[in-house]
Amino acid sequence: MSYIDSYYARTLADDHQRPALHGPVEADVCVIGGGLAGLTAALWLARAGKSVALLEAERIGWGASGRNGGFVAPGFATGYDHIARIAGTERARALYRLSIDGVRLVRETIETLAISGTDPVPGITSVLRHAGAAPLKAKRDRLARDFDYHVEFLDRSQLQDRFATQRYFQALRDPNAFHLHPLNYLRGIAGEIERLGGRIFEKSPAITHQLDGTAKTIGTAGGTVAARDVVLAGGGYIGRLVPALTRSFLPIATYVMLTEAAPDRIGDAIRSRDAVSDNRRAGDYYRLVEGGKRILWGGKSPRASPTRVIWRSVCARPWSRHILSSTA
Repeated sequence: MSYIDSYYARTLADDHQRPALHGPVEADVCVIGGGLAGLTAALWLARAGKSVALLEAERIGWGASGRNGGFVAPGFATGYDHIARIAGTERARALYRLSIDGVRLVRETIETLAISGTDPVPGITSVLRHAGAAPLKAKRDRLARDFDYHVEFLDRSQLQDRFATQRYFQALRDPNAFHLHPLNYLRGIAGEIERLGGRIFEKSPAITHQLDGTAKTIGTAGGTVAARDVVLAGGGYIGRLVPALTRSFLPIATYVMLTEAAPDRIGDAIRSRDAVSDNRRAGDYYRLVEGGKRILWGGKSPRASPTRVIWRSVCARPWSRHILSSTA
């Protein structure tokens, strides 16, 4: 009963396995899904004094929540202006404030619970591969004016001090954002839920449900959970349990990769501990791990990409010519 092989799975602070559900269980709330959303909901419910039973189909953090870039920053996949056009300015501002609170919440959770192995590193730099100083400065000023949230504008010379490339023109650096080991973070939350009396069952996919009425029942292959309330937090892994939710998800193919250890070459190319995202394509990012010994990077596309496409993406990275000769 192991995780998919990944950098995060290989560097777990602990690998405590939790039992599958067997027999009937009662709780105030049944949470379906042991990723970021489900665990966070379960944590705050347990803190509020609710009895919680959480069902996870695989392992805690098994899915995208435990296998991502590890970036923690405010904002959303789409831009603020697009959200404002859809939802209106006030709602867009409220949503952005909520995302700022989310960053603060993750940081406070790590500190309060003293979660080992999260290794948070401050700073995320979002770079442009074309000249665009005016929009970046406007965004910086709007964040300060509307949200009292302060980021730094970096010009090309400042970027070249940090990165050995001519491809970056300008950037916004967020000193309040940070990057971390997401799987260790999730496992730390799971441990706190259990300390508060919550019960977590791994290898227990929900396969049936009865959601009508005051008492609700969720069934697995080995048992049932009877609860007053149910939180559906399975995301794209919800399967056919709730067809209406399944139809609302858009599949996205992603990849996360890791270099061999090459601290000297990496240090020549990347002279910053910030995580980096750029506008070359949607979701293009990288960051240093293990104190700068390796680079973890990734991206995404609307469909699965063959190996040759991913390799071209690797070779297009600004740091690739400095390190690939020793890591390929």
